[in-house]
Amino acid sequence: MSYIQGIVKENRSSLFLIYFYIFMAQMMFLTEPYVLGKAIDGLLVKDYFWLLVFLGIEILANAFMYKRMIFDTKIFIEIYNQIVYKYLKSDKSSNLSSRIARTDIAHSIVNFLENDLHYYVMTSISIIGSLFFIFTQHKQTGFIVVFCAIPMAFIANKFYKLIAKGTRIGHDHYEQRVSAMESEDESVIKTFYERRRRVLIYSSTIHGKNWFSINMTKTIFLVISLIVFTNKNIGLTQGQAISMYSYINQFLISLVSIPVGMEIYTRIKDVLNRIKTE
Repeated sequence: MSYIQGIVKENRSSLFLIYFYIFMAQMMFLTEPYVLGKAIDGLLVKDYFWLLVFLGIEILANAFMYKRMIFDTKIFIEIYNQIVYKYLKSDKSSNLSSRIARTDIAHSIVNFLENDLHYYVMTSISIIGSLFFIFTQHKQTGFIVVFCAIPMAFIANKFYKLIAKGTRIGHDHYEQRVSAMESEDESVIKTFYERRRRVLIYSSTIHGKNWFSINMTKTIFLVISLIVFTNKNIGLTQGQAISMYSYINQFLISLVSIPVGMEIYTRIKDVLNRIKTE
């Protein structure tokens, strides 16, 4: 990952500002379930204070996200151009088809910085914040949702090698695209896209099985957590119930970052191996 580290170092000021906006927005979004629960309980007795607080949080959080969205496109386009220029300058040995494909594939690095890393900043905040609220409200429920990480990690590890294989096959085949098109042979082009179809279906099937297993596990633990939390919890208000459900669901959804992280690592590792520059 030294290649990505070099890119981050070169653009650290701009990236810091982008991730600062993301951090501030996510911190505010994290308070939503708690404040919404208070707002619902308040509305039941004609008290609108917490509803105004909720609206204020929404306005500020979305303002930070708006600032990030109008700034990061410019920065990440510049980073992509830097990667392409460095690669084209250093790699003179590959055939034209591979070089063109690899400049396209290199966008995965930008996507990692723009979307994947963004996702993990938000996910980390969600995991820590949600878990803090859950344990504060009900420790037994907290231990149950934490335990969910074990089967999720097991499932992700089971599918990891298959996902990695699908990624490598997909990239290998994509590098042949230009050569197939330049041949002007209809049968060659049809063969290329037929193989492309099979490769994409294979990859999609593996991802589908992975996500089905992960989400079924999440649902099972969500139901168990809600049963434990509501059992003999006398005096529970509607707002508190909604808040706890939101934080439990948010935490379990955030655990999906385990298989996502393994897929991202596989994809980025393969891309970096293809476009290494001196």
